[in-house]
Amino acid sequence: MRALKVILAHFLVVAAASSPAQTWVPNKPVRLIIPQVAGGGADSIGRLIGQGLSEKIGQPIIADNKPGTNGGIGVESLMHSPSDGYNIMLVFTSVMAINPAVYTKLSYDPLKDLRVLGSICEVPLVMIASSGIEANSLKEFIAFVKSKPGLVFGASSGNGTFSHLLIELLNAKAGLSLTHVPFKGEAPAVQHVMSNQDLMIYIGTPAPILGPVSVGRLKALGVTTSLRMSQLPNVPSLAEQGLPDVNESFWYGLATSSSTPAAIAEALDQYVLAAAKSPGLIQSLEKVGCNSQPMNSTEFSERIKVDYAKYGAIARSVGMKVD
Repeated sequence: MRALKVILAHFLVVAAASSPAQTWVPNKPVRLIIPQVAGGGADSIGRLIGQGLSEKIGQPIIADNKPGTNGGIGVESLMHSPSDGYNIMLVFTSVMAINPAVYTKLSYDPLKDLRVLGSICEVPLVMIASSGIEANSLKEFIAFVKSKPGLVFGASSGNGTFSHLLIELLNAKAGLSLTHVPFKGEAPAVQHVMSNQDLMIYIGTPAPILGPVSVGRLKALGVTTSLRMSQLPNVPSLAEQGLPDVNESFWYGLATSSSTPAAIAEALDQYVLAAAKSPGLIQSLEKVGCNSQPMNSTEFSERIKVDYAKYGAIARSVGMKVD
């Protein structure tokens, strides 16, 4: 009998050790920090992602816009919030891979202070022009700029943003000297180009651009990926038009603070990956030009490290710095 008790006790210990740890299940609304202004591409995409994630976790996702410092204000807000799983953040290329290279003083280290949960989607960027620019292709645009030195501007959604980096990259590769004009977010940049107050281009995400382009309120001169966009099949890539090594996309994912307990972060990983693979979310994001790119946290971390090195090198090569 004593031997039987010993065997039974040993079996219970082994069973307990081999059983999975209890999974964290959210039981109240989750706050999603969107570190950009309302109305821009990041805001539209972030809210769609929030809806998709809400369906997976069974709780409301409350969007909280925290614009400023190219996403830095949002990161600071996340870092000062409880690390309890109920505070997460939309992250994108600028926040994770460009800010460290262009800001002389940055309040966070994306590779140490943030714990990524997974990638959701990526978008080509679209080069748009105000109607006063007499050009319908990259070649015509370059000729137009050179005929009006100092009169054509390059808008961005802010100093140090991906749109700023692409203006500087275009200057370097096409031999131009567009004066950079930063705006406080993507929506005001697109609105200003559309107003035709100045001779201006902008290279940004498709979400706020597709509608105006489709009705002729904006000219689309090219896309930044080597392949054309399915939503803009008649708009050639910049690579097709003489810049063969331009193949840039802008990705979106989710992250939490690095101090979040492992069990909570790992549970969030699973929810995020399930949302990223959801047919409903994929279809919703495709409508605003964001193509499915589901990656788990490990895969996404590797992608970030590659782009961290890549865009850091580009920023340094064009002398792009923000005080």
